[in-house]
Amino acid sequence: MNYRKPFFVLLAGVLLLSAAPGRSQTFENPSIQGSSSFAVITDSRTARECRPQMTAYKQTLEAEGLPVYIVSHDWTTPEQVRDVLRKLYAENALEGCVFIGDVPIAMITKAQHLTSAFKMDERDHPLHETSVPSDRFYDDFDLQFVPQGTPSQGLFHYYEMSPDSPQYISCDIYSGRIKAQKAYGDPYKQIARYLEKAVAEHRDATPFDQFVSYTGHGSYSNSLIAWRDEQQLLDEQFGNVFSRTHNAKFLRYSMQPFVKESLIREVRRDDVDMMVFHEHGMPHRQYLSGTPYVESAEDAAAEMQRSLRELARRPGSGRESAAKRAAEKGLDSTWYNRAEEPEMLRLDSIADLRTGIILEEVEAIAPNARFVVFDACYNGDYREDDFIAGHYIMAPGRCVTTFANSVNVLQDKSAFDLLGLLGEGLRIGAWAKNIHILESHVIGDPTYRFKAAHPELDINSMALKRNNGFWLGQLDNAIPDIQNLAMIRLWENDYPQLPAILLDKCSESPYSVVRYNAFRLLESLNGPEYKQALMLAAYDRFEFLRRIAVTRMGRIGDEAFISVLIDVYVRDRNAARIVFNISEAIRCFDKQQVEKAIETYFADKNFYHAREEKQELLDKLIERNELSPGESSTREILDPQGKPRWRQARISFLKNRPYHQHVTEYLTLLGDEQVPEILRVRMAEALAWFNLSVRRHEIADAGRKLLARGNCSPELAKEVQRMINRVESKK
Repeated sequence: MNYRKPFFVLLAGVLLLSAAPGRSQTFENPSIQGSSSFAVITDSRTARECRPQMTAYKQTLEAEGLPVYIVSHDWTTPEQVRDVLRKLYAENALEGCVFIGDVPIAMITKAQHLTSAFKMDERDHPLHETSVPSDRFYDDFDLQFVPQGTPSQGLFHYYEMSPDSPQYISCDIYSGRIKAQKAYGDPYKQIARYLEKAVAEHRDATPFDQFVSYTGHGSYSNSLIAWRDEQQLLDEQFGNVFSRTHNAKFLRYSMQPFVKESLIREVRRDDVDMMVFHEHGMPHRQYLSGTPYVESAEDAAAEMQRSLRELARRPGSGRESAAKRAAEKGLDSTWYNRAEEPEMLRLDSIADLRTGIILEEVEAIAPNARFVVFDACYNGDYREDDFIAGHYIMAPGRCVTTFANSVNVLQDKSAFDLLGLLGEGLRIGAWAKNIHILESHVIGDPTYRFKAAHPELDINSMALKRNNGFWLGQLDNAIPDIQNLAMIRLWENDYPQLPAILLDKCSESPYSVVRYNAFRLLESLNGPEYKQALMLAAYDRFEFLRRIAVTRMGRIGDEAFISVLIDVYVRDRNAARIVFNISEAIRCFDKQQVEKAIETYFADKNFYHAREEKQELLDKLIERNELSPGESSTREILDPQGKPRWRQARISFLKNRPYHQHVTEYLTLLGDEQVPEILRVRMAEALAWFNLSVRRHEIADAGRKLLARGNCSPELAKEVQRMINRVESKK
């Protein structure tokens, strides 16, 4: 970690050309002194065209006690911006920044392990698609990047993460991005209007006491048990704030055939502080609901007809696919043969629009929720000229800040980490800084904050403290998320007694949010305490923690977990997402060991209908083929007569499902100079994802021996080094 140095803010009105790496960069200095500072990074024309609004924004933040630099330049590379931020951080205690207008976009490859889910093949698809647009390039100074060698394309600049880089994200500052939307016309008028809105919302700070969460079709396997726990978390994080009727709403796609109209009403409410969308998404659309639930046979038939017509319209073999599906259900062509009629196209288009919000609707919706979280794929993809999160802040209405993802995102991740700190008045950027993944971004003003429930805490100053003694004193704070922040700061400082503290929190804390945060920090340290935490987490009353625990057991591969997975499956069979994750995790273990454990489990317990339950478990958790999935995949990977592309695909699949029991065979392939190099490179890439595996040290040792032996091409050597660093990373 980098540590801040004391500083003295210079007087207002001075242009510090000499302070910047390039003399053409223009610095406007703060007019106040403070213990930290903030930077507006913008291009020269935006600075010129929006000067009154930027000045008002600067003055507003400084009225809140935050010194502000405005740095403008015709930026040509991301390094120029990063150098400025590093300098301000080292000399002026920079706490955050916002990029306004034409600021370079860093496009990152070789860092998919820092995303939650993104795994697009970086060799078989265009670089622009396989790169993750990420401002971690700017806000985590320890990460190391190497230019790709591909020429920049407008604002886009391409980098790969260096093999020697730290293998985890720990942001030094926070950031936000304000980007004009093509559909809304003149970019400078847009930004000016937005800054005026941001200033108005700063001056009209509202307490965090009106909240709406929506869970869309397909989220968490549609599990009601997973959905229920959100309400528990909100009560933990905000105490009795949401005890009154109607000031916290938890909506679900199944509450109405089409819930879109209700959600629009909610996001337009003038009193809503925060709205969360758990959904599927694309840059141009929020997918809110799927096929509606119906009660009558007539409605069911109409939905079937619409589904078949949609299938028939697909390019290529759509018509044949519709015919096949209809035949499977005993239906004839009358169920879909009107697919291309104008009236059917119109009606089906209207029905489709009722299942989601598209870009073209956002301006008319005019969202008023001050802060919107898109727990969805691609809604924050700022590669695009227009994207959902950008439209929300640029539309009329009072929405000033969003939190969204630039690529696809994992469903099994927390959307509520440290949320209670927002109720204490923490700046949204400072909140996001502690929970970032490669693809998550604040779109809009990162300095926006709600009126503090306990202003005497001065949470924004508190969050900047680094002293271990202070944070040790906060481990039992009455506010659970301050306990969480304390654990995070001690983790950043490599506090030696932290593992014991975290394990105690996993075991003893009454707060689910605290137990989960302690668990994830123990995972990053990956010491002996983590296995103990996993055993506790698998039976935790918090569904999300149980869900994550069983997933991690598969990624670790310790055979002691097999009996736990079986027991949790039996106990928790109504928790759809947990059952799904166990069925995936169990395939990472030896098939015979799993079958034996199931037999032992039922032999030791007196179950009603034990024979039927055992058979159900065998059918669901054991592949009833001669070979297990791991054995079958490994045979195909090792088959010298197999098609290279198919072998590569099987190797890449190991990133999602690490077959620990076959690591020896994989390392043999990696070291075999007779094997085509592309397969060895792919194997090194895949084995880097075994970072939690019980065999990770074996993988690292094999990698070091391979490098010491020599005869590795530059590409293979680089991937092997990256593999070693990943599996040995302690954070």
